[in-house]
Amino acid sequence: MAVRLSILKKPLVFIMFWSVTYIVLDVLIIKILNDQGTELELSLHGSIANLFMVMMVISYIRTVNINPGFLPKPSISIDFSGFNKDSSMKSDWGICRSCEIFIPPQTVHCDLCNGCIVRSRGHWLGLRNCVGMLNYKFLIQFLFWACAFSLYSLCLTFRYSGTSASLSSAISFFILVVHFYCLSKEVRHLSTREVGLAATMAQVFGRGNRLFWLFPCSSSISSKPDVADM
Repeated sequence: MAVRLSILKKPLVFIMFWSVTYIVLDVLIIKILNDQGTELELSLHGSIANLFMVMMVISYIRTVNINPGFLPKPSISIDFSGFNKDSSMKSDWGICRSCEIFIPPQTVHCDLCNGCIVRSRGHWLGLRNCVGMLNYKFLIQFLFWACAFSLYSLCLTFRYSGTSASLSSAISFFILVVHFYCLSKEVRHLSTREVGLAATMAQVFGRGNRLFWLFPCSSSISSKPDVADM
């Protein structure tokens, strides 16, 4: 999902597009339930759909606003022009000449953010932020709740008829396909780690109760990265 610099010149267009899409879908669901459903269905299904949407919005906000994992820059300029890597330095470490620092594995310099991000997953379109070690958890949660919201909406609208139901089904299917593709891509990325998917998920989401993996709350794993596992 990393995108080119030329595409990212107007990320607000994409943010506004998806925001309007989510809001329109939510309004359509409420309208369908209000017109064709009972009061119980309106209260129950409306509450569940809006709960999914709230969790999705909170996860998105945390993904955008949290430091993705920038490495601190030195206060004194360092010249690496004559540097040669010797045997005392780990072979998988490197140098960022833009930030003038040593960088661990899977660390990438972002020209847009002007910094090096640990466990970088690129600068995502619509986030206006890089995705890295510290906000990767919230990105996956955002994709998960977006899929849950759209899938629930899609299943719900199958029970009803009319123009609103048809339009809601089309929007739900579109959102589901896009976000499920992104989510499956990230899950495949996590499953390629040698430590296994379960251990990798614990590194990303924290080693506490797994029920809290679904909630956009902070975890202790974020502040203590294990460079050897990157």
